[in-house]
Amino acid sequence: MPQKDLSKHLPEGVTWIKAAVSAIPMVGGPLGHLIFDKADSIRLRNIETALAALAEQIKSIEIEKLNRSWFESEEALAAFKTMAEEVSYEPDSQKVNDFGYIVAACGSNEHINDDKKLAVLEHLSRLSHTQIKILSVIATLPRQEKTISTGGLEQQANAIWFNDIASALQKGPSFWSGTLMLVEELELLESYNTVRQVQLMGPSERAYELTALGRRAASYLHTVKL
Repeated sequence: MPQKDLSKHLPEGVTWIKAAVSAIPMVGGPLGHLIFDKADSIRLRNIETALAALAEQIKSIEIEKLNRSWFESEEALAAFKTMAEEVSYEPDSQKVNDFGYIVAACGSNEHINDDKKLAVLEHLSRLSHTQIKILSVIATLPRQEKTISTGGLEQQANAIWFNDIASALQKGPSFWSGTLMLVEELELLESYNTVRQVQLMGPSERAYELTALGRRAASYLHTVKL
């Protein structure tokens, strides 16, 4: 007996996925609407916002500090592609703006010869807007030397101290909503290899230093005054 061709009775790719999403209890309907109806408009809106921020920043860069030829390069194309991918579904509109500004900095004479700029973009894409701003503040603070004494032992530490970071943030302007969990944000920056905690003896104040990647990333932020 010949076998029947059942393929025509099976749902096709997107149709099957839509059915699977709609079958999720309680949230299937709104989740399906978000994924299949609103996703493209969100993506296009975010890319448009990032491009507007890029244009705004380029206008603010002095003509003699802008390298126009970079914007015709393959590296620029790679940077724009990274920007489009990273902002497409980013829920934080401030970070979308940040990314537009940072890509503009890539085309400045200050960074034109930096062959690590794409790595900087990838690195900063992992940070939230709040973490980007904290990094920018930390990079403005001088290292201070302190003597740590405990149990008859002394340690000389030259670092950026937690209290100095907190004081600088308290002076404002405020860029976060609600309560800023500074220790937690610094731990996240550590996990992203942006800052490194200096190991101290005893129950001392926390101390930090910027990694090489953190310093490089902060230089882009300062170019566009983030």
